[in-house]
Amino acid sequence: MEAFISYSHQDSPMLDLLHKHLAQLRRDSLLSAWTDREIAAGGNLNDNISQALAKSQLFIALLSPDYIASNYCYETEFETALSMEKKGEIVIIPIIIEPCDWLDTPFNAFKALPKDGKAVVSWENKNTAFLDVIQNLRKIAVGESNRNQSEMNTLNSTPQLSRNYRIKQDFDSIQKLEFVEQTFKDLKEFLKRYIQEIEQLDNIKTRVLESTDKVFDCLLVNRNKIDTESQLKLSISSESPKSAMFLSGLSAGELKYSISRTKNRGSSDKAFMLEFDGYHLFWTASDYYSNSRNKVELGSKEISDLIWNEWLESVGIM
Repeated sequence: MEAFISYSHQDSPMLDLLHKHLAQLRRDSLLSAWTDREIAAGGNLNDNISQALAKSQLFIALLSPDYIASNYCYETEFETALSMEKKGEIVIIPIIIEPCDWLDTPFNAFKALPKDGKAVVSWENKNTAFLDVIQNLRKIAVGESNRNQSEMNTLNSTPQLSRNYRIKQDFDSIQKLEFVEQTFKDLKEFLKRYIQEIEQLDNIKTRVLESTDKVFDCLLVNRNKIDTESQLKLSISSESPKSAMFLSGLSAGELKYSISRTKNRGSSDKAFMLEFDGYHLFWTASDYYSNSRNKVELGSKEISDLIWNEWLESVGIM
């Protein structure tokens, strides 16, 4: 996904910090960011900016008093982005880096980051603020990536039937076991990547206590707050293949996890259940996340994000 970053040169230190936090998104090939720093000496400023905007799907504006005071940022770059947004060609994301009068500008029509539009400099830790920004950008980038892949699959397919047919199938015990094991493997990979990202924040420490094919146990410490530690334990359990319940498809296993504040030592297991509808295997959340009468199908990424966000909140990271 291509992003155009609009900023005042007076706010270059904040741009540098944003670039650091974008590192993992770039590494995952989810997002690439363009700024006027890409313009070579002698390059035509207006032409380069117009071309970069035209091929971007995101317009990220670093809002501050200097940005609003900048005629070029506000009246040229932002006005162009507004025109594109009305045509559905770009998404505008304001990032409030300093308190400013942005609510009295057209930016007030768009959801601002970080959370609740609280300026980055107003947070106790700027890195925590940018973490919130990155998590929201990741959701957008992943959604766009999935949509593009779906469109590509559609274009590459050569349908020979005029109608879409669904063929029911049964899933044997080995297929179910393999699905459970693969999901657990995917969850561990997502969580390990998130842990590497969170450790870039000041005074945030983690320690993996156990990592096997069936258990992932990790400690998260926020040293910015007194006695703020939390332990995540994720595990898989599956019924014996000899079980009539397992073979019937009514239940094929579950993903269990618990998040406990180490000071309180209290925790309760929550679970995601493996189910199938005659066409494919999928996960559903416990009532903690969803209404039992309206189950939502979940994949590895959705599950890892739910667990990760709950874990961060337990140590005061939003």
